[in-house]
This record gives sequence, structure tokens and C-alpha cells, in this order.
Amino acid sequence: MRLGAMAFLLGILIFQTLPELPARHWTLALPGVVLILLFIPRLRLPACAVTGFLWALLLAPPIALLPKALEGAEVAVEGWIATIPDHEGRSVRFEFEVASVRSEDILVASLAGRRLRLSWWDEAPGDADEKDAPEDTRSALRVGDRWLLTVRLKSPRGLLNPGGFDYERWLYAKGIVATGSIRSQSLPQRLAEAERYPLDQYRQRVTDRFAEQLPGNPYVGILIALAVGEEGGITPWQWDTFNRTGVGHLMSISGSHIGLIAGMAFALAWGFWSRMPNLALHWPATRAAACVALLSAGGYTLLSGLSVPAQRSFLMAAVALLALIAMRPAAPGRILALALLAVLVIDPGAPLRVGFWLSFGAVMAILYSVSGRWRERRLFGQTVGLQFDITLALLPPTLLFFQQFPVWSPLANLIAIPWVGCTVLPLSLLAALATPFSAGLQSVALDLAALTMEGLWHILRWLDQWPGMVLYRPAPPLWTLLFSLPGMVLLLAPRGLPGRWLGLLLCLPLLWPPSVAPAVGGFWFTLLDVGEGLAAVVKTREHTLVYDTGRRLGTTLDTGRAALAPFLRYQGAEQVDLLIVSHADSQHVGGVRSLRELMPIARILTSAPDQTPIDGAEWCRAGQAWEWDGVRFAILHPPPTGFSGDEASCVLKIEGQDGRVLLPGDIEASAERALVRTYGSGLAAEVLVAPHQGRRNLSTSAFLDAVQPRYILFATGYHNRYGYPRMDTVARYQATGATLLDSSYEGALTFRLEPGQALEPERYRWDERRYWTAP
Repeated sequence: MRLGAMAFLLGILIFQTLPELPARHWTLALPGVVLILLFIPRLRLPACAVTGFLWALLLAPPIALLPKALEGAEVAVEGWIATIPDHEGRSVRFEFEVASVRSEDILVASLAGRRLRLSWWDEAPGDADEKDAPEDTRSALRVGDRWLLTVRLKSPRGLLNPGGFDYERWLYAKGIVATGSIRSQSLPQRLAEAERYPLDQYRQRVTDRFAEQLPGNPYVGILIALAVGEEGGITPWQWDTFNRTGVGHLMSISGSHIGLIAGMAFALAWGFWSRMPNLALHWPATRAAACVALLSAGGYTLLSGLSVPAQRSFLMAAVALLALIAMRPAAPGRILALALLAVLVIDPGAPLRVGFWLSFGAVMAILYSVSGRWRERRLFGQTVGLQFDITLALLPPTLLFFQQFPVWSPLANLIAIPWVGCTVLPLSLLAALATPFSAGLQSVALDLAALTMEGLWHILRWLDQWPGMVLYRPAPPLWTLLFSLPGMVLLLAPRGLPGRWLGLLLCLPLLWPPSVAPAVGGFWFTLLDVGEGLAAVVKTREHTLVYDTGRRLGTTLDTGRAALAPFLRYQGAEQVDLLIVSHADSQHVGGVRSLRELMPIARILTSAPDQTPIDGAEWCRAGQAWEWDGVRFAILHPPPTGFSGDEASCVLKIEGQDGRVLLPGDIEASAERALVRTYGSGLAAEVLVAPHQGRRNLSTSAFLDAVQPRYILFATGYHNRYGYPRMDTVARYQATGATLLDSSYEGALTFRLEPGQALEPERYRWDERRYWTAP
């Protein structure tokens, strides 16, 4: 059973690495493979792996492409709001189930029954692009209502960078075929109320009541997440504290919460049933308590909106509880294998989610740590030891997925788990269940829940200030798991086992993977995929430079947090030695705040320190130059006077032994002419980042003749509203004979300019392509 479950998982993992979906007719072989599995023992394990592969293919959602005619077009969409609207600052986002789509009075049948992810923005005053939508209309959005909306659609696209979140995979897993923005010129119309999704209607009612009862309370988003699974109200800064202290799994509905609810229900039901002789005689208390626990866990899973982590946790608990109900005791390892199979059969995409590995890893660590070693007389000491064992066991997946490890998380969890489980969670659930019955009871429960959460928050903030709270490491290669996993088995083995210390040696490649860095005299240049804006990273042997930080992605998110910091952690950077902010434009300075919060920055240069509120920023001026590890850096522009705004962008040239890169910011024609007059052929570079994303009437012939680039890179957003890069500008660049690459189509672009290495770009969207990746 255990080996079969692991083989089934292996087959699914192989499937999930494919760049394209195989033809569906291969699934016709599934019955034959199952027969081999059942009747030929010698081939059982290979057959399990093949079954996993074919099962994942059978259940993989079809790749639905938005019709090309609808890309960027405004269409009339009728359908239902399918999720609780997420209000964030000036925008609201929700999923929308399509009933019909009309484009120029032509009915588009291919999108009927599919889901869109829509945004409705409150346009800033003076924005001529679209009229402000009434605030009361946006606030009246309710899940289950039927609306007629005018939307502008795009294919599902996300930022694709090493170490970053795969938004396209997330959209694919949710069955979303397009994203779009609601246009307010044609006022949206609500056609009917509360036609669908009654459970989500109740969850939205709970969410609204929580917000009304605790207006402005910083912890209300956490209480909503614990009660109904809506995490949009938890700020990125709160998540940072939770993740650095290792308690992030407690702040949204997960396995620990499902297990806690099931355990509490089991204990209460067993205590009641066992005191009723008439009931106990007819049905054993253990079976009755298991039934109550199963129903309680199922109800909480429904209240969470059937979120994927909650479903996975419920299945794991259900397997164990059903074994009790059937009075078929089984070894814990066998129950875990059955739970693994149940999760994979229902959701073959589960291994794509980090929570899958953390959930099963934690349960395996618990079973391994307590089997034959648990003593009730040493309850507290063993609880502390168990927290340490769980933290240690999760070291490999934590470093692999996050490149960081919360060192003091055993202590934080020892405090937070009983705190949340005994106060915050029960009070939040009581408030949610009281919504239809008693506003007074709900108010009291919420006030107490917020008070207890505030107390825990102060403790976590205090722990977060401890030195060495988080261990940051480069992303370890997969081969290090071949050593670290057996190492963990040894380290967590019972005391007295000979050779336990060897486990530490086996974990060393995970903690200190082989150093990967450019040779002296060489450098790596990466233009990140940040949408409309610019962010680039230059890495030499011992130093890291960041040029611009991209834009804001919303009220609480920016590309510093979403792209830059994850990429730098992935590379193993411990600090940014120099940050250059080319000029004070929102598409270049938007990620500075988050980057400074997440990474130490030794020095900052900018062309407009008076316009850019960055403490400690210095002027960048033509003539500044330095050398790192045999690589020369020079600021070519701006001079002290004569330029302002975009024209005053910091222009950086990087020159190694085997290549040069020129970063001109958003300079325009007059600055280009000044650079040509001053430097002439000294501007030559193999790689040029196009100024201003390829705006019209940029890059004069004289400037391009001086640079003579082999590659010209555009940093644009997919189907951006400005139409960058402009066709006339593209034609001018094509006339140079250079290869043109756009990060919105290629993902992150990396050039390794090192001695003896050919100048070829690494295109992340293509090199790391998976079957769900947009073409």
C-alpha cells in the first residue's frame, strides 16, 4: 500500500513536469494498466506509476484559449458572480461564471459555462480613459447575483520569474480562461439577486458582518480567514510576520484547524455518549464520536468555501475517522497512504501546491516521532520535542519552495497553536455560526477574538525582532533531497540509534548547496518580467545590483515583493549592494518600499532624490564609476544640469570581459543625442534595454548606430493599454539587425556574459514551460 501510493504519486509528478498535454486517447489504456496492477504482482509498482500518470491526464482540465478576436476587445458578458468579491483599495476582484458573451452583437458560445477573473477599478479623478463607476454599485456586488457587464478581456497571463509565484498555474487550476477589467462607460446592470451559490452567500454575509462589527480593526482579516477561509483581508506585512515566525499555516483554514475541530468534536461527543448507557449499548461511543467528528470537519470544510487545503485536510481526517467507524484499526502509515491516494485520486493537481508537501510532511513527522515513543507522563516535554521534530522535518520543502527557514518556529508554534486553537479559532467560529441568530453574541465573540489575536500578534512581533529569526539560503538543487531526506530520518530517529549524527552530514548539501556565481570578470544580467515597468538584476562574483524596481500591482502588492525579492532569494543574494532607481516614475520606483523591507540595501542612487521619498538616497551623476569582481560599471547620464523627468534617467553601462549591457531608463531623443555627442562609440553594448518600453519616436538612428546592439529587450506588459512597443519603433529597431525580445512574451530574460560562453538568452517562459503556461 505505502509503496503503491508513492509510485502513484511519482507518476503524477512526471505528468506535471510536461511542457504540453499529451493526447487524451492515451487514457484509453487506463483499464488495461489497472488490470496489470491487480493481477501481475511483479509489475505492480510500475503499473501504479503509469496509473498515476494516466489518471492525471484524464482529470487535467482542458487548456481553454481565449478566442483571438476577443483579446483586448470590449464585450458584453452576462453571468453570475461566483466568488466573494475581494475589495482592495480602489479595486474589487471576483470570479465570474459566464452565461453568454456578445461581441458586436455576435454570440460567442465557446465561453459559456467558463469562468473569468474580473477587476473593477475606481478610476482616479481626471482619468480620461474611463468614467468613474459609482462606489455604491461596486459595494453592492454579491456572490450569486446575475449581472450584465462590459469587460475588456485578456488571456490568462502572469509574471514569470525564477523563484516567483506561478499565477498562470493558479488560474489554470481554478478553471479561469481569461482575465478582464470592467468598463464603466456602459454602466453594469444587476439582472437578478441570489440565483446561485447559497453557501458562498452565507460566507459573504459572515464576512460583511465581521467587517461591520470590527471597522478598521487590523485583525479582522485574520478572523475572517479563520472563520470562512477568505484570506484577502490579511495584509502582506502580516503575512511576512507570520511566515518569518513559522505560524503562517495557522492563519488560514488548513490541516491543523480541520484536525482541531475534528478532535474537539470527537472529545465532546465521546464524553456525552459514554455517559448515556442506553446509547452506548446500542452503538459504541468511539464510533458515534467519530461520526460527529467527521460531520464537524465536513461542516468546517464547507464553511471554508471548499478551499483546496481544507478539502485535502478533510480527506486525510476522513480516512482515519472512517477506519474508526468501520472498527477496522490500521497502522498509522497505512492510513496515511490511503489518505495520500484519496487526495491524489480526487485532485491530481495537489502536488503542484506547496501546502500538499507541508501537510503530508508534517503528518509523517508526527507519526515517525511519536510511534512507540509517546509517554503521557512527559506530556509537556514531548510536545516541545514534537514541535522541534516537525520544524526540522519541514526544512527540505521549506528551503526548496521559499529559500528561507524560520529558525525559532518551534517556540512560536508552541505558543501560537494552543493560543489560536483554544481562543481565536473557537471564538471566530462562534461568531460565524451566530450570524443568523444573534448580533449581540456575535459582537461579544468577535471582540474577544480580536483581543486575543492582538495579544498573539504582539508576541509574534516580539519574536520577529529576535536576531537570526530566519535563515535565508539559495534555492537548493533537487538532488540535495536524495541526501537530506534520509538525513532527516536519521536525525529524527530514537535516541540511542548508532550513527544518528550522520544525518547532519547528509543535510549539509541542502543547507550549503554548491555555490553558483559568475566567474571573475563575468556577470549575469536578468531583465525580470514585471509587466508595465522595469526591474533588472546584475550579479557579479560577489555583488548584486538592482536597476529599478517595477510598479505597484495594487494597494498592498508591488513587483518588489512579487518578483524582485523572490528572485534575489532564489539566487542566494543576502543583500543588494547597490539599488539604482533611474527616475521618479511609478513604473520604476513602485517596488522600492517592499524591497527595502525584505532585503538589506547597502546604497541607493537615483536621479531625483528630492522627488523620490527614499531615505539615504544619493544623486546619480554622469562620471560615477566603480569596479566589482573585474566588471566595470559607469553612470553615463544625467549631467548635473540640463535634464529633468524621464530625460534625466540614470543611464548605466556594465562592461565585463565578454560583453556589455546598456540600461538607459526612460530617456528620450534629446538625452540620446547628448549621449552620442559625449561618448560616441563608447556607448557600444551587445545588450540594450529599449528606452521607455518602446514608446513612439524614441531611439534615434545615431543612438542605435553608436550602441550597435545584438539584442534589444523590451520591458512591457502583455497587451498593455499603451500599445508598447509601438510598431514604428519596433521597425526602427528591426532595421539594426538586432534580435528583439519582449519580457511579456518571454518571461524573465537572462544573459550570462562570461568568458568562453556564447551570448544566448535564457527565456524563462520557454525554458521552464509547463502545459498550463500561456504560449
